[in-house]
Amino acid sequence: MAFGDSIENRSPAASQQTVRVLAKTLFKEMKRSGYSRAEMVSLASEILEMVTSEFQPGPQERQVGRGA
Repeated sequence: MAFGDSIENRSPAASQQTVRVLAKTLFKEMKRSGYSRAEMVSLASEILEMVTSEFQPGPQERQVGRGA
């Protein structure tokens, strides 16, 4: 499956493989470009922060969770 194709039709194994290849490629490119370990860790932290905030429940979802 090419980069940018829909992920709905991928198997979990194919999806995991795609994520692994993307991460490895990004890491190799950053290393090749001279980024430091600290910069790579900073990038990983930023990505984790974005994912975490993306999946936090919004105000309406929190109300539903409280039984409102």
